[in-house]
Amino acid sequence: MKRILLPTDFSENSLNAVCYALEFFKGKSMEFYFLNVQKASEFISSDIYTASAMDSTIYATVASDNKEQLQELVNEYSKKYASEAYVFEGIFDFDVFIDAVEQTIHSKNIDLVIMGTNGATGAAEVIFGSNTLKVIRNIQIPVLVIPENYKYTTFSSLLFTLKEEDDFHPDALLPIAEMVKGRNVALQVLQLDTHKEVPKNSVFKEFSSIEYHAMEGVPTPAAVSSFEQLLPVDMHVIFIHPKSFFQRLFSGTDTPQLSYESRVPLLVLK
Repeated sequence: MKRILLPTDFSENSLNAVCYALEFFKGKSMEFYFLNVQKASEFISSDIYTASAMDSTIYATVASDNKEQLQELVNEYSKKYASEAYVFEGIFDFDVFIDAVEQTIHSKNIDLVIMGTNGATGAAEVIFGSNTLKVIRNIQIPVLVIPENYKYTTFSSLLFTLKEEDDFHPDALLPIAEMVKGRNVALQVLQLDTHKEVPKNSVFKEFSSIEYHAMEGVPTPAAVSSFEQLLPVDMHVIFIHPKSFFQRLFSGTDTPQLSYESRVPLLVLK
């Protein structure tokens, strides 16, 4: 895991996710890509009609401002993390948000997307609540979602939730192994209405210990939330597939709100 995509609308929430990522991967050689996406139709409004050469000037004006902000991010974090083996690049795109994300994943060979739970700009296409769900539903690489105002402090305990219908190849868990390698991390497996165990493979040699906890007859959001309160963890991992555990965590296919509000970063694997 080396190349990280960090979508940003420059909101406090998205920049908090950036800060988490940079702190989390300290000591590793990493490439970070800041992606800012704007949908052209949002800027066709009365206050912009004064611009000359409509077709090109509007885009150039918006692009120039956002590219400047991206470069400021690159400069700021390059200076702040000068002692780390980090490489930064800013990417600006006029496109549908999820299309821009997918294109960047392919062009930059991205390993992981890290983003905030929701944004603060108020513009329809840059609200991270809806965009985060779009990314989770549509892309095929891991996504790490950072709760609002959550700060990286330590990474010593990881929660992995299992349901009876969860059926996956052990290799799907390789991203976890890469994230915990070289760290002293305990794995807590929460079994919901199942006695299924995590498939044994080399992935789990990276953990300092593995403990299983079973809960039955409790709605998924309540079970996970209760567990996080009783036994604090630093990250929650779920594996999703169509009509799976993911659908029970989120309140609806067309609703950008979480019915389960994670207190810790949520890593979504596929």
